[in-house]
Amino acid sequence: MKHFAALKIFISTRKIKTGWDSVNNKPAKGGLLNYVKFRNDVLRWIASDRGRANTFYTSFIDLYAFPKDSESPYSARIQGIINPYQKITALEAAIGQDINHPTFIPYVQLHEFEALLLVEPDRLLTMYPDEQSGITRLKRDIGQTNPEEINESPKTAPSKRIIQYLPNYEGQKAQVGPLIAEDIGLNLLRQKCRHFNEWISKLENI
Repeated sequence: MKHFAALKIFISTRKIKTGWDSVNNKPAKGGLLNYVKFRNDVLRWIASDRGRANTFYTSFIDLYAFPKDSESPYSARIQGIINPYQKITALEAAIGQDINHPTFIPYVQLHEFEALLLVEPDRLLTMYPDEQSGITRLKRDIGQTNPEEINESPKTAPSKRIIQYLPNYEGQKAQVGPLIAEDIGLNLLRQKCRHFNEWISKLENI
């Protein structure tokens, strides 16, 4: 990422391994159902570097559908916190305590990656040029709501709202989403998404 490279911070990414894809005979990625798979993958990743100097680790995982199983730090107490920023702070602290590694910086996205796209929904027009009507209705639906506060209901989470008005997005999320976020640009995403900005700031100052 150019922004971090200019700060002499170099980034590599990987997806969480969530199981085994028996059809393609390779590790499965995505669709996290159990917290322990996330924790174990992070710990394996850290261990594989064998204490490499000046190396830090972070996560980018949605609050929407975050695992609530018995081993998850997303406890009933944290789930019951009404204020989304207080909730996400408590959850990240609990994840940090569970991973318990000084170079790991937990980050959970409020409430879903697609919140970033709702910073400027008009940018969706670049990928869906025939869907101005749907985008207009999407904008009317979300109004002036802070994108990070668009909730985690199965019907009204950020991606569900986009799919409601742009149905083709459902099968194109992995390809279209990052392109739209890049088009919106880091500066505007940071300006409109407080929690996202706090994470970027942490990474800039490691």
